Amino acid sequence: MNNLPTLRSAAQLRSRVKSWRAFGETVALAAMRPGLHDGHLSLVREAQREADRVLAVLLPEGDEDAAADAARLQRDADLLDQEGADALYIPPPDECLPPDRRTRIAVPGLSEVLCGEEDPAAFDDFLCAMLRLMIIAQPDVTMVGERDWQKLALLRRAAQDLGLSARILPAPTERDQDDVALSAAALAMNDADRAVARRLHRELTRAARAIGAGADVDQTLDAAADALADAGAEVEYLDLRDPDTLAEQTAHDRARPGRVFGAIRIGDARLIDNVPVED
Repeated sequence: MNNLPTLRSAAQLRSRVKSWRAFGETVALAAMRPGLHDGHLSLVREAQREADRVLAVLLPEGDEDAAADAARLQRDADLLDQEGADALYIPPPDECLPPDRRTRIAVPGLSEVLCGEEDPAAFDDFLCAMLRLMIIAQPDVTMVGERDWQKLALLRRAAQDLGLSARILPAPTERDQDDVALSAAALAMNDADRAVARRLHRELTRAARAIGAGADVDQTLDAAADALADAGAEVEYLDLRDPDTLAEQTAHDRARPGRVFGAIRIGDARLIDNVPVED
């Protein structure tokens, strides 16, 4: 057992945040899916650097009831307590995504590129859940992992358009010793697939360095895609894009350096990653 206060309703959440505010304390929000690994926990560590109190949230997965996996939730709560989170909110499934909701949130120019190219509505649930949480909790800071940079850009723009004042900050991507970004898919891979997976960050980094040094963008990305395909990966995309607008960049802009984004499939696993371009 742990001593982490667990909140189960929006009313409890508001009350807890209000008690912190009464002492002039700032609040950081770190929302995650159940089944935590060190990549998730890094959000808590970064949040502690940005605010006095850290509110961790375990978002419901699909139609799954939170009580259906009590052992996993208990393990996650123990991990969050060990990391020093100040409270854990486990919202009912219909709190973040009401079943009768009619509102859909899209950010043209950001929603339909990269991971949203095949399904522009892919981020609707994420944006709805996160914005509802931010409206309820009114945090000073909301953390999003750099691995999910597209979600970071989407949430920043949507929050700006809706007048939400919280700063939305990136948490550096946590990586294993072989530089693979931590994710449930990566952790479940066998050794052979893992050997392919580690090529993603390597090729993205190589491409970003070449582009920063003045190499042709299309040729550089094509070479990276070929290297990944030769290694056994199915390449979904490799793009150079503006970090805020996600507009495609055809050349390195020293005044506004881009990021190289990549997504690959290895068997049933899908991996995403991105790295900044630097001079």
